[in-house]
Amino acid sequence: MKSAFLQLSFPILLLMAGQSVAEDLKVTCPNPLPKTPTNLVRSDTYKNSPFKAGEMSEYAISWMGMLAGYGSIEVQAPQKVDGVWQRAYHVEGRTGDWFKGIYVANDSASAVVRPWDEGVTKFYIEQQEGKFLGKSFVMKKWLDFSHDRCKVMEKTEHSETGTMSIERGLQYGAIDVIGATLKLREFNYVPGKVERFLVYTSEKNWFLEATPLAIEDVTVPAGTFKAMKVKLQTFIGKDLQQKGDVFVWIASDKQRTLVQVQGDIKIGSVYMRLSKYTPGL
Repeated sequence: MKSAFLQLSFPILLLMAGQSVAEDLKVTCPNPLPKTPTNLVRSDTYKNSPFKAGEMSEYAISWMGMLAGYGSIEVQAPQKVDGVWQRAYHVEGRTGDWFKGIYVANDSASAVVRPWDEGVTKFYIEQQEGKFLGKSFVMKKWLDFSHDRCKVMEKTEHSETGTMSIERGLQYGAIDVIGATLKLREFNYVPGKVERFLVYTSEKNWFLEATPLAIEDVTVPAGTFKAMKVKLQTFIGKDLQQKGDVFVWIASDKQRTLVQVQGDIKIGSVYMRLSKYTPGL
């Protein structure tokens, strides 16, 4: 279970825990490159999006039917990168008190995302994990993305293995795992109509497919919602990589809140249920 608690916390990371990626997509840079907007104003950063700055979604995470911990997804105030306003997201996951007898974790991640195509600009993740009264580790990772060069520079600091930096290939416009979780809320789902987009994570470029199935009534600690049940699958090119089914329920309300996640991964069955929701402004 080492390095895995955020995999319990969020649907895309949960997907990555259940897949086996043997190879990466062949990276091809567009020529000519799409033009980058330079006249975006701060107030338009979240324009036409169902989520706004200040939104906070909190979740209870269960593993094998038992409460394992808690997670949150926060939409933050816009940030300026290279003179351009961009979106900012932050997620956290931590183990509950009883679960600390099995495993202790306090993980977080942040992303800065281009509002015009949701391509990731910067990503940071910090994991503090280990066994109760046993050996623990700390891992920090910084990723800086250059879509114009189709490259990502990755720096990792690990308490056990030291510091490492490496440059990897990036498919232009790829979305990070946090941005992908929020992008799932932006589609006008029609049952049977598959939505597909490109994601970069775990040093790989891959595709996420979202297949809407049906509207269902879902009861979670935050209340009862009418929500679209969506099946998620991961692909490298045309090849299905995922092992086990993963479903998300997205509320049919104005905010299209992520209400529930259900999945089977290597370490067992996981549920993530909305416990509290605070809308943004």
